[in-house]
Amino acid sequence: MNGGSVDISHPGRTDKESDAPRPSRLPQPRLLLGLITAIAVLGGMAGLGTLTWFDHQVALADWTANLSLSARLVESHTRAAYGTAHANLGMVGDHVAGRPLASLRNSRSEQQWLASVLGSLPYGIGIAIHDERGDPVLAHDSLGLFAANAAHRDHFIVALAQPGRTVMSAVVPGRGDQGRVIIFSRAIQDPTGRTVGVAQIALKTDYFIDFYRDLQPDPGSIFLVSRLDGGLVARYPMPDATFTRFDTSKAPFTHFAKAPSGLYRSASVVDGIERLVAYRNLPDLDMVVTSGIPTELAFREWSIRTRRNVLLFATAMALLLVLAAITGESLRHEARLLATGERRTRELINALAEKDVLFQEVHHRVKNNLQVISSLLTMQSLHVTDEKVKETLKDALDRIHSMGLVHQTLYERNLASNVDLGTYFGKLAEALAGSYSASPGGVTVEVEVEGTLDLERAVPLGMLANEVLSNAMKHAFSDGRRGTIWVTLVREAGEWHFTVRDNGVGMPDKPGRGIGIGLIRALARQLGGRSHILVDEGTVVSVTFPA
Repeated sequence: MNGGSVDISHPGRTDKESDAPRPSRLPQPRLLLGLITAIAVLGGMAGLGTLTWFDHQVALADWTANLSLSARLVESHTRAAYGTAHANLGMVGDHVAGRPLASLRNSRSEQQWLASVLGSLPYGIGIAIHDERGDPVLAHDSLGLFAANAAHRDHFIVALAQPGRTVMSAVVPGRGDQGRVIIFSRAIQDPTGRTVGVAQIALKTDYFIDFYRDLQPDPGSIFLVSRLDGGLVARYPMPDATFTRFDTSKAPFTHFAKAPSGLYRSASVVDGIERLVAYRNLPDLDMVVTSGIPTELAFREWSIRTRRNVLLFATAMALLLVLAAITGESLRHEARLLATGERRTRELINALAEKDVLFQEVHHRVKNNLQVISSLLTMQSLHVTDEKVKETLKDALDRIHSMGLVHQTLYERNLASNVDLGTYFGKLAEALAGSYSASPGGVTVEVEVEGTLDLERAVPLGMLANEVLSNAMKHAFSDGRRGTIWVTLVREAGEWHFTVRDNGVGMPDKPGRGIGIGLIRALARQLGGRSHILVDEGTVVSVTFPA
């Protein structure tokens, strides 16, 4: 064929680069495990501390609310006692207003009236009227609480100096078996507004003690009513009879001075027990009330929860350390296995590299040997004058070249056994097109091939392609026409489909006596496939074989 050209169209391919496997390595596993364990322990301690602190704050808030409510209850009870005494003392003042107090002395009816007033007070133990000099004028007092002059008593002095106001005294020792009492005092004024005396009522401190006892407080709880000047009014439980006054320069009065109400934590000056205490200042009554509970009792549940959490944390940390020890030993064992694996991997990599070198050497030697045979046949053809013999030698040279091209492709692509079919068929088409370029006309060969194939099947497939392409170039365009030969190889549904199609003159009804068709069928059987030859506006040769 004269002026034959080749158009190779197959997917672009890049050389396959062999990447040696790189075994992974844990960076200092024991150090990393130790760091993780330390972080877990420190994080657990921080979490436990935070949880404990928040739990403590919740417990404190709960008891603050409870004690504040209890202090309000003590305040209400104290105001009730004060209000009752204030009302009854006012009634006494109104009853005697406008009459000289001296006229009341030895009045039986007035004394009976005072007795009726006292009888309306459940815890009342005495009632009396004193003149402005402190001398008793009229009294209903079986214990003699008001028998003496009262001018030296502070509650008398304050009531006389502040008309209209009821003054509550500090606790006063009782008489006989009546225990201790509290005295309420209020000034008596004549119609002109001049203070002429003081009315007084004595209540037993049982009024407070019984109420606090009925609340069924927890052991160690306290309730306290005190004057702002430190005088003790009532306390549950009551202290020793000798204790009647607090030092206002010390606790708890130093706490009371900080705010109208609040919560403090300190040891009691009476019994030394540390308590949480809620207090409320009552400046209109000149008093302060408190409610308290032992700190140990307030935080008992919190202490139980904290000990339980600490025990759980310690158990968890012990399990973590055991797990860390087991993991550490596992990591050490893994490191030993990894080192062994790396050594074996290096050995395999070296062996694979040596194998690749050997394969390349084999392919190179086979290609060279085939080249020597090809050269010998070429030299032999130069001394042959018979054209049929020359043509037979040329066919043999093409077949040898197709086999050598397989090994050359493997050698150039640095592959051990898988042939890059796109590269191989491209070079084969170029070689055959150049070999038959002297024929009249022009032939274009288009190649659309992709994939790889093992050496065992690549050689017969290459010889088959060589045979079909050679026949097409020799016979399909023998009349000098131009044309195209299409070479395709695709893989579908587990099979390879190889096709060579031309638009030449087609095959004659009675093919020649050459070995081409027989060789094509034999090579197809060697591939384990089947071949088909179809004449339809040219010749189509297709071979299907398993993938």
